[in-house]
Amino acid sequence: MNTNFTLLYVEDDKVVQENFTAIFQNYFDNIITTDDGNKALELYENHNIDVAILDISIHGVNGLSLAAKIREHDQEILILMVSAYSDKEKLLQAINLNLLGYLVKPVKTKELKEKLNLIQNKLLKRNMLTLSSNYTWNINTHQLIYYNKVINLSKNETKTIQILIEHKNNFLNSCDIHHLLFVGKEPGDDICNNVTQLLSRLRKKLLKISQSEDYFIQNCYGVGYKINLT
Repeated sequence: MNTNFTLLYVEDDKVVQENFTAIFQNYFDNIITTDDGNKALELYENHNIDVAILDISIHGVNGLSLAAKIREHDQEILILMVSAYSDKEKLLQAINLNLLGYLVKPVKTKELKEKLNLIQNKLLKRNMLTLSSNYTWNINTHQLIYYNKVINLSKNETKTIQILIEHKNNFLNSCDIHHLLFVGKEPGDDICNNVTQLLSRLRKKLLKISQSEDYFIQNCYGVGYKINLT
């Protein structure tokens, strides 16, 4: 399963780089490769990198030094090291780098895929916002999910949920939502009522799907709407 995430892969053995990249293509939509640590740092600084897979022994800045430089700016990126058996002692120096783990060359395909599945699961969970009543929201794709089923939403329903999530700590009334939903259009009473009707239709749709009264949007009379998180 491909994901809309970007991998930075640093490996100076061209054969290994090509073979691994062929496997990575099953897991990532965007793969950036290089064989040089200095170039890798430049690529990291100029791209939105989600995962870095680094060989310890590379030209320029070595893999551990590169990981340390990345960690100076980013505590969230997932970093996986690849090392020769003789480099295992060096990994003891990396205890503060919060590595996802390491693979020892020659890397077995099964071990690589196990790590890639772990990475993918961590990335997907990172992009999932848990709402109340067994709903989740994919921050990356803007999809509403109920018990692993993606709910078909209209464009305005999707944008409305996103607006409520972006203002999750506040109540928004219908006119507030209209102003954010239709930027530049002045709301009137009738137009604000359209937002109320939109939210009412959304509620009925989701209650029909869930077959229950559970819902993740709180409607406080006279105050407005607020998303309920868990």
